[in-house]
Amino acid sequence: MTERKAKILFILLGMVLIFSVPPLKAQAGSAVIQFTAADQEVQKGDIFTVICQVTSTDSFLDTEFQIEYDTELVQFLKGGSKVTGDNGILTVSSTGNDTAVSKKTFSLQFVANKKGNAVFEVKGTASIRDGDGNSFSSSSNRLVVTVNKKGAGVQNTPTPTEPPKATPEPVLSDNNKLKNLKTNALDFTPEFTGGREEYTATVDHDTDTLYISFQAEDDTARVQLKGNEKLKEGTNKVRIIVTAQDGKARTYNITVTRETAEETKERNGGESGGGTADVEDISFKAAKDGKRVILKNSYEFEVLDPSGLKEVPAGYILSGIEVEGIQIPAFTMENDLDNNYLLMYLKGPAGENNIYQYDRTEKTLQRYTGNLIEKVNRSAGAEGESSGLSVSNYVLFGVIIGLIIIILCMLIAMLKMAMRKKEDKKSISEGYDEERFYR
Repeated sequence: MTERKAKILFILLGMVLIFSVPPLKAQAGSAVIQFTAADQEVQKGDIFTVICQVTSTDSFLDTEFQIEYDTELVQFLKGGSKVTGDNGILTVSSTGNDTAVSKKTFSLQFVANKKGNAVFEVKGTASIRDGDGNSFSSSSNRLVVTVNKKGAGVQNTPTPTEPPKATPEPVLSDNNKLKNLKTNALDFTPEFTGGREEYTATVDHDTDTLYISFQAEDDTARVQLKGNEKLKEGTNKVRIIVTAQDGKARTYNITVTRETAEETKERNGGESGGGTADVEDISFKAAKDGKRVILKNSYEFEVLDPSGLKEVPAGYILSGIEVEGIQIPAFTMENDLDNNYLLMYLKGPAGENNIYQYDRTEKTLQRYTGNLIEKVNRSAGAEGESSGLSVSNYVLFGVIIGLIIIILCMLIAMLKMAMRKKEDKKSISEGYDEERFYR
């Protein structure tokens, strides 16, 4: 093999290796499309509903797929703004979303037209993607709704009437402990545990409100804060009263010391604090209007029951804050209960229900978009997730690199052999010419 041929072979093999390396894509989650119906036997002329629910192991952003059904047996009526089509094919398209979720539900309404077994199933492959554009693998079930003749119904064998039974008394929880407690104090001792009830804390002179984030061990427990606002210089008593579902109460006592201006200045090395002692801690006023709780500044917001939320932002847990003696449910970061940001479920000035983000430092409310905060929430687990997902990619990459090194070594050896043969031929030729010269 000549040197030129060896170089050409080297280039060709390099190109083959480059184009044969598969792209290393991040592995996305898997999703399930589930069809259900409250009644799987209906009569001709009945209007019935098919629920189509998309669930996933990981949060996804957009989904798009088609549903196939038998137009001879049923007729499609409506399915909301995300569902379009007719004549046996419906297109479900939920794209351009800002917030990633792990579940989406679509309600499809049909009318039964003819006796038979109506089948509902996904046609083709569903497109389910996360915020980075990664596609999810998906699977789906096949729903069969039986349409009977009008008046046929389902024959049920009557059962004998049983004597009424006394309803047992409900078992009420007696758990009145807190699971977590965080404050904005300079120091808080000892470390919080649910069974300890006495604590001490210190705040600087510029702080006249002890912000407290908490989580009860039992969701049915009620939590009240007393004495954490309008702290005076010196010693203050703050109480956190946790009342269990059965009415038993537990009180956590915090002895809070607010520094004098001189003490804060001395602790800061002779410099005064931020000079914010005269600034109002919370610009929003809280008031009760009957059973409603209202937050007011230049606008008015109504506090809503957080149980009405279909989806809680990832990384947040239900907690609460107290504004002017009124307890308001709020969501705090699960791994950072004293984080500067809280989320509240409110009815806005325009009458729409939304999640709002409250900034404890700036004392402002704004519509929660989730883009920035969800990245912060995901950052805690991102390292573990990325390492877990990319192990197989790293192994594959290592094998490919090893093969490339072996092939390069072989090419170099072949190139050296070709050059050695060329030199041997040259030396033989020169020896022949020299011998002929002397003759």
